[in-house]
Amino acid sequence: MLSDLFLIRHGQPVHNPAIPYQLPPGPDLSERGRAEARQVAAFLADKGVELLFASPFARTTQTAEVLVDALGLPVTFTTLVQEHAPSESFDHVRARVRELLAGLADSPYQRVGIVTHGSPIRAFLLELSHDQIDLRGHVYQGGNPAPTCGVWHVTFNQQRACRFELVFKPAG
Repeated sequence: MLSDLFLIRHGQPVHNPAIPYQLPPGPDLSERGRAEARQVAAFLADKGVELLFASPFARTTQTAEVLVDALGLPVTFTTLVQEHAPSESFDHVRARVRELLAGLADSPYQRVGIVTHGSPIRAFLLELSHDQIDLRGHVYQGGNPAPTCGVWHVTFNQQRACRFELVFKPAG
């Protein structure tokens, strides 16, 4: 039964206007993004994460690779947590998130990490809180609910989300 969910935003990408940000593969991680990913790996080292899911975009894949290398975790890449496409409604992003959560409800995993983007993180938080979470105090660059490589920790009690906390922000 799922007890802990770690929602991890990708590290800082390289800013290149010639590379579409919201279309795959998107930009790669910058050197700062790689350093942020190493900080997240150190933070997660004692959290007992058993499995990672990751968006197939370059910046999330590269963030997940740092976590996999440091923590020895298995990873599943899935479009269910990919970036919010320009033509996609937020309701569709929430539907994708709902589908992944339904699969986790039947899984044997207790502690799962998801390497994703700002919009899917917002969708997870709203979905799991039944639209009750107040994210006004969590607005970061681009309107995201987490900074790059920020980590939201959701704890569950008998399959119901009961606590939401932004538990990690990378230094500098």
